[in-house]
Order: sequence, then C-alpha cells, then structure tokens
Amino acid sequence: MNKESFKSPGSNPGFSLIELLVTIAIIGVLAAVSVVSYTSYIASSKKTTMRSLMQAVALAESEWYAETGSYLVNSEDETCNPTTDTVETINESLFANEDVIPNDLEWNMCVASAAGGGSFQIFAEKEGGGAEDVMCLNRNGSLREGDECG
Repeated sequence: MNKESFKSPGSNPGFSLIELLVTIAIIGVLAAVSVVSYTSYIASSKKTTMRSLMQAVALAESEWYAETGSYLVNSEDETCNPTTDTVETINESLFANEDVIPNDLEWNMCVASAAGGGSFQIFAEKEGGGAEDVMCLNRNGSLREGDECG
C-alpha cells in the first residue's frame, strides 16, 4: 500500500479553532455595521418623507384658504406642539379622512397661525427626538430645521 494515500485521522487538514473564531468575529462586525447603516437609512427616509408631506400640507392649506378664506391651524399661536391628535386633525380636515400622514413615520406635525392669521407655519417633530429633530415650513415654502425653527 502506498504510504502517501494513507493518513492518520489526526493529520487531516482543517480549520483550527482560532481561524473559526476570527471568521465569526469578522461576520459579527460586518453584521453590526450593516444594522447601524440600515437604521440610519430608515431614519433618513422617514425624515425625507416628512419633508414631502409638509409640502403636501402646505398645498392643501392653499386649497383650504381658497375655499374658506382662512387657513386650517392647530394653534392660533405662532408655534404649536406636534402630536398624534394634530396629525389626525390635519388628515381629517385637509385630506378628507385619508391617512395621508401615516402613523408609522415616528414624526408628528401641526400647523400654527402666523402673521396674525394671514399665513401659517407647519411644524414637524420626531417622536422622542431632540432639538435637531424639528422641521418647520412656512407658507412661502421655506424649510428650516433644528434651532432655526425656534
């Protein structure tokens, strides 16, 4: 019998425990990076969606004004506190009970009176967000974020 064709069970080449642990560690790092990246992508998408919805509300406000002679506002003050109730009011009044502003965005919106009732300003705020998670849009379409809204 040829000696080279017969090998003992202990000499079978394979992966060592260290090589397997390093491979698992690399896969773990890649998974962690991809989860963080995906979460950031989703948050950015929701913010972009809210910007678009603010524009849609501004357009609907113009139509409301053309029909009624006043703007639909959640607050007569120059600022307002965005909540799920204010979003519901906007959906009911401006969009005929359609859920144009969905509940799963984790952002809320409200409309405040401006210029003594002759204009409006739309505020959007992320649920549980900080000062940087605030956006505001005035009747002229000027969008501001963070501290610029205060």
